[in-house]
Amino acid sequence: MRNNTLAVNKKKDKVSKKEWEIKEILEIIPRKPGVYIFKDSNDSIIYIGKAKNLFNRVRSYFHYKSKYLLYSKPPDFVNKIHSIDYLVTDNETEALILESSLIKKNKPRYNIDLKDDKSYPFIAVTVNEEFPRVFLTRNRNISGAKYFGPYTNANAVRKTVEYLRKAFKIRDCKRALPGRGAGKPCLSYYINLCSAPCIGNIKKEEYRKDIELIILFLKGKNKNIIDRLNYEMDKYSAEMEFEKAADVRDKIVNINRLWENQKIFFKGGSKWDFITVAKDLDYAVVSLFTYRAGELVLVNNFTLGNTDYFDEKEILSAFVRDYYANLDEIPDKVYCQAEVENLKLMEKWLSRKAGRKVGIMVPKIGDKKRIMEMALKNSILYIEKKKFEKGREKSEIYIESLNLKKLLGLKNIPLKIECYDISNLKSSFPVGSISVAVGGKISNDKFRHFKIKNVEGQDDCRMIAEVVTRRLRYLKNISAMKENLKKEDIFYQKPDLIVIDGGKAQYNTVRNILIKELIEDIDVISIAKKEEVIFCDKYPDGMKLDLRESYVRILIKVRDEAHRFAVKYHRQLRDKNMLNSVFDGIKGIGEKKKRIIMESSNSMGELKSMTVRDLTDIKGIGYKDAVKIYRSLHG
Repeated sequence: MRNNTLAVNKKKDKVSKKEWEIKEILEIIPRKPGVYIFKDSNDSIIYIGKAKNLFNRVRSYFHYKSKYLLYSKPPDFVNKIHSIDYLVTDNETEALILESSLIKKNKPRYNIDLKDDKSYPFIAVTVNEEFPRVFLTRNRNISGAKYFGPYTNANAVRKTVEYLRKAFKIRDCKRALPGRGAGKPCLSYYINLCSAPCIGNIKKEEYRKDIELIILFLKGKNKNIIDRLNYEMDKYSAEMEFEKAADVRDKIVNINRLWENQKIFFKGGSKWDFITVAKDLDYAVVSLFTYRAGELVLVNNFTLGNTDYFDEKEILSAFVRDYYANLDEIPDKVYCQAEVENLKLMEKWLSRKAGRKVGIMVPKIGDKKRIMEMALKNSILYIEKKKFEKGREKSEIYIESLNLKKLLGLKNIPLKIECYDISNLKSSFPVGSISVAVGGKISNDKFRHFKIKNVEGQDDCRMIAEVVTRRLRYLKNISAMKENLKKEDIFYQKPDLIVIDGGKAQYNTVRNILIKELIEDIDVISIAKKEEVIFCDKYPDGMKLDLRESYVRILIKVRDEAHRFAVKYHRQLRDKNMLNSVFDGIKGIGEKKKRIIMESSNSMGELKSMTVRDLTDIKGIGYKDAVKIYRSLHG
């Protein structure tokens, strides 16, 4: 396979000279099958295509009578091409496979982009690894993996994978290469679920044989597996290696048992797929109806991006190429809404993958035509649903956020809001809380609370200052922490807007902190509870909110959530302290029994409502202890 790079002159003066230079360069491209790669001035890949004849195909992109035009891409596409790479293959089928692989890896801007479908699970076999793994997944973008499915029953397929691992002792971890962890196999080895290739306990060839048998099983070729294992068992017996023969016998038993019990595969009968496409302005939807033995068993919808300048035939061709590229369960017939490009080539490629003849056709009459019409209706309905959801949700949230930005004179569009509140009883158990709203929705999993550490007495402003300062410390350390960040580290994600539950004094306190810390890209406001008056840069003396406006309600909601969360945490600390004080001095109630009692009730009030009999129902609390506790609680 040969590679070459051709530079394209980008000067716009003397057009005829430029045309002549490109014409000369294109003359040296070989007249052979392969893949061509267009790159822009930044050396980024913008388009990948395959050709039966590279010379003819690449030249067809350029039109010399006027400007440089590309007949199926944006009019300015050719002007973006700065260099051309090409890879020569032995035949067009190899070019098709290579094109699919390179598109999936590089995701060029102007190629059709097939989004990963998450509807149904597949079984993946990582055949590209030295010691492959077998596992359940919904991700079909794992490099080099073979896929079987999709399957409708996730629980059944999960049990099947577990049984296959048990039968063949296949690894499921991502440990280092064999030898790296010498002498330290994981628990799976000791409970007989893994052959421990990580410590060189099994030869690569033996492990690969088991993987081949698993692939045959997933293809439904049970007889082939049993025949091969019987031959292997007889061979070991003849060579007096009875222990190995017994291992093979166990595999035969396990495979027969699994074959009888598993219900995830479509047994026998014809296998048909029906594929339709519906287009919107900037994306398309492909519907895939899967029929097995004459029955509809699955309906999948896929979203494809970058489809603006492609017609139905091109979209269908790209989908067939990308969907079946790593799939090993190929149907007998693929029915498409329109004839795909390179029909004979596609049929030849699928037939080679399936090991039998596979046809791609457009149904014209009868039941199959009616199924195609039903699938097309599904595509159209699905794309309308996507447009409605996308348009309604995003536009409403964005417009409301813009209105809020305009109303309050903010620097940012407030898509991520954090609200801070303080809760205490006089000066006891002061706590702070943070509630979060993202895209107009409350995100409870991102809420956090603080114990106030450095403020004595009842000083809301100083407490707010402590909480905000401790929170902002995370943003200051983000550059040093980047390597260890996780998705749940929400404190390392900058808010657009900070809301303080309080009045003008609290607002000025936080505003001064942001100025001191030189933080200019976070807005701050405060909301006073009783009057619902807001304080911000635009309204330093306050402005009463119009609660009828929907974009104001999210501020009130996130403020109320911060208050609720702070009060809840404050009560937890207070009740815990009160319980401790109630139990102190009760003979026979030590730390262990205190913990048991606290875990059995949510609050002091709930504990006080218990009778002596209720208290004795708590595990570890006897009648005498219950009487003492009851008397202590009730004075």
